[in-house]
Amino acid sequence: MNYLKKKGLIIYLRIGFEEIVRRLNNITTRGLVLVKGQSLLDIYNQRIPLYQKYADITIDCSDKDVEDIIENVINEI
Repeated sequence: MNYLKKKGLIIYLRIGFEEIVRRLNNITTRGLVLVKGQSLLDIYNQRIPLYQKYADITIDCSDKDVEDIIENVINEI
């Protein structure tokens, strides 16, 4: 995360866990690496504090379409 922070702007696209589950059709095709016994919720709970700590900009993406999210990102930058 420190490396990413030094190289550019970090934008955290915040979304709730339930919405992530709803959006994912097949977790195995998304390129997500799970350690044996690790769940999607485990990864979510592990990463959220990192995103919150290192984000330069946080955008709430819950119940928004792609166009709204892009507009929010552009406005924040």
